[in-house]
Amino acid sequence: MKAEKNKIYIYDNVFESHYTQKFYDFVNNSYFKIGTSDSACKDYEERKNFGSTFTKSDLKEIGLLDALPKKIKSKFNMSYKTVTRTLVNAITSYGLYHPHDDSGNHDVWSFLYYANMRWDLEWGADTLFLNDDRKSVRQHVQPLPNRVVVFDATIPHLIRPSTMHAPTFRYSINMTFGGKFNPQFEK
Repeated sequence: MKAEKNKIYIYDNVFESHYTQKFYDFVNNSYFKIGTSDSACKDYEERKNFGSTFTKSDLKEIGLLDALPKKIKSKFNMSYKTVTRTLVNAITSYGLYHPHDDSGNHDVWSFLYYANMRWDLEWGADTLFLNDDRKSVRQHVQPLPNRVVVFDATIPHLIRPSTMHAPTFRYSINMTFGGKFNPQFEK
């Protein structure tokens, strides 16, 4: 089955447990800074969030693409040659997240991996996929541990802040695929 444009694909329990622990530890020990953005939208330029940007060598070190099942990689043409950006969102209760899409670099697919080992429903931090009006919700996705979401990079979406009860950051690894060459990522 070929991947279709304007679709959202959800895969649960994607990686074996030893990988999920490795990914969580790598993310948790990454260099985070204020000012990470997953959108080039100038309307929200002043809203700086907390995150980490990975280089291609970071991505190879974490091993996430290597461990990703072949059926997912081949369906969406995911490889070290087609990835254009990798970042980690560290979601908090005080973050302000805005509607955006991931197609700014002419990317085709966006990939989310929810990296926490545990995330309870009452902690929030869901991903909302929006209709083209960017005001109404098309699909709500819970950030379940070991869940992968692959979607058309032109679909608007936003992250909801976590609740005040969340004991830690909600981590998601976001990669984009199929866009233009990005020299910043190659470092």
